[in-house]
Amino acid sequence: MNAMALGFYEEKRNGHRIIGHGGDTQYFHSDLHLIPDANLGFFISYNSAGKGEIGAREAVWHKFLDRYFPYKAPAGSQVSTAAQDAQSLAGHYIVSRRSETTILKVLGVADQSKLSVNDDGTISVGDFKDLNGEPKKFREIGSLMFRDVNGQDRIGFKRDSSGNPIAVIDYPFMVFQKAHWYENSAFHLPLIIGSLVILLLAVLLWPIAALIRWHYGQKLNLAPEQRHLRLLVRIVSLLDLLFFAGFAIFFTLAFKDIGLLSPRYNIWLRLIQLIGGVGVLGTVVAIWNAFRSWRQSDRWLWSRIGDTLIGMAAIGVVWFVFTWNMLHWSLRY
Repeated sequence: MNAMALGFYEEKRNGHRIIGHGGDTQYFHSDLHLIPDANLGFFISYNSAGKGEIGAREAVWHKFLDRYFPYKAPAGSQVSTAAQDAQSLAGHYIVSRRSETTILKVLGVADQSKLSVNDDGTISVGDFKDLNGEPKKFREIGSLMFRDVNGQDRIGFKRDSSGNPIAVIDYPFMVFQKAHWYENSAFHLPLIIGSLVILLLAVLLWPIAALIRWHYGQKLNLAPEQRHLRLLVRIVSLLDLLFFAGFAIFFTLAFKDIGLLSPRYNIWLRLIQLIGGVGVLGTVVAIWNAFRSWRQSDRWLWSRIGDTLIGMAAIGVVWFVFTWNMLHWSLRY
């Protein structure tokens, strides 16, 4: 595979060793490639990322090479364990270029790459797409070495000390580590979406149930302690929802205006975290309320189930918040 080269990085394509570097700012996107043995340099820069799901810079560069340096990749060898290898590698992968110890870690939960096995034994990674917008197919041509069936792109795999796969691509400045279950977006996204939906229903049905009781002239037959617990649980649910909504809105705006990530606006993020912190502490109330509901013989079954679901949703929120550093004390990004 390719290597780093003192700030540049290596690329092997169309039979040539290439040295280059690409980079992005918020508005500009550039790429430089040098082919020493051909005394040739290629530079492209533009002020729009464009539309679609492919990298325009990469597409132009590859077409340039194919036009002036025609090349046919050698055939790979047959690998007898290809099917087993592909199955063992399937799963979600986390890129090494990420925020791991800061509050921005949460952005990685939606940025994982899924590696899947195709019916023909090839593998595909959702983020690696061809010019037609379809995922590229990679076939194993050597031990844990895969190549694009319609091109030259490669993905190599090695295993760490625990046997977990690490994917290495043609760009050596990052690798992809297979996510363990406790940091896998396939687990965390359904967890947090389901939890927030339950909490949202609890908040929305609270006034609706009150209106229905008022319409039919019914009273809420609960002891004072039960009423207080019920009220506190709804408040906790509302705080959790406000926390996630505030977090999402703040960082959505911040990525449009990076100035929001300056210390000047820390007070707003701290306020959002304060709301989340109170909501997390309130999880104890939600759990206690669920426990009490099953000990009260006069409670309706569906009421018990509802209280239990809210308690479980609150636990799901706590798990997600602490796994992804959403209440991290440091605001250094």
